[in-house]
Amino acid sequence: MKSSRIFVLSDLHGHFQLFMQMLEKIEFTQQDTLYILGDCNDRGEDSLSIYQYIFDHENIHLIKGNHEVMMRDAFLTGNDVHSGAFRLWMQNGGRKTIEDYHAYLRKKELSLHSYQNIRSYFWQRFIDFINACPNFVEIECEQSSFILIHAGINPDKPLEQQSEEECVWMREYFYMSPGIKGKTIIFGHTPTCFLHKEPHCFDIWMDPIYHDKIGLDGGLATIYAQSQLNCLCLNTMQNYVIKKNKMEEIP
Repeated sequence: MKSSRIFVLSDLHGHFQLFMQMLEKIEFTQQDTLYILGDCNDRGEDSLSIYQYIFDHENIHLIKGNHEVMMRDAFLTGNDVHSGAFRLWMQNGGRKTIEDYHAYLRKKELSLHSYQNIRSYFWQRFIDFINACPNFVEIECEQSSFILIHAGINPDKPLEQQSEEECVWMREYFYMSPGIKGKTIIFGHTPTCFLHKEPHCFDIWMDPIYHDKIGLDGGLATIYAQSQLNCLCLNTMQNYVIKKNKMEEIP
């Protein structure tokens, strides 16, 4: 029997089949644990299947990302398409997720009243789920300490004082500054091509200056065909990769 392992990946952005291929590649089992560093939704075609898979597996944990927060905040407006929250979500790929849940809830088959009732329940379920997702997780693995987070931290504040907004939106000020002594921060949000400063390189990024950060976002939300899904095993620090343009559909 295999010993339990801890995996981390990030920024799936609706690519459910790519997610399934990765779980197959790493031979993910019930004894293993997977942390997803946010942004399961938007831009891709099948966001809801990813969330449903998380709901069905107690050993898969989601740390909220900015796209979960944007979706939650849009749902909280009650479908006010003129609200700032709704417009922000639409500007960042939310329309794909809306199309996905319209199909999932069978909008075309229901009366307007029935659909609105079902949709309200659906929204509330996601609002509660996202609110329950942590802003970050601290874990120990193989005598190393890790902080798992979507975007990063504000370097000017202690970890326990980080706001939700900082955890899901930080970029340059975080990854260009020292992190937290004795810990490695693993994050997504910023496609690694920008960290490597190479437009077509989406491999994981190891902080070459402070050696205390690892970037995982393989760019699935970008327009680049070279984007990929990265998955890191914390027990061995082995990285697994599936290239988006070479993915084979799983029946």
